[in-house]
Amino acid sequence: MKFVKLLTAAHVAGVLRHPHEGVLHVEDDQAQSLLNDKVAEDVTADFTAKENREAPVENGGEPDGSAAEAAANPHQAEVETDAPAGTEKPARRKPAGDKE
Repeated sequence: MKFVKLLTAAHVAGVLRHPHEGVLHVEDDQAQSLLNDKVAEDVTADFTAKENREAPVENGGEPDGSAAEAAANPHQAEVETDAPAGTEKPARRKPAGDKE
């Protein structure tokens, strides 16, 4: 298992993942594929053997972590894009023209 940090959006275990999601724990063959495509960097050296054993592995669905972890780090498709209040477009007015 390896820890990789995405440099750009990429498919990991069949799911589109983004760099803002943080470091991903993936199988060796998946990590090698990402590294060969130059869309990720290997950051396994930054983690201990214990963290490597205990970290959930990306398996094509939601990470095996708790619901709180998933809520804290949502996929980009799950993030709401509502505009802040007060940013509605103003009503169009007729332009003031010459009156003859």
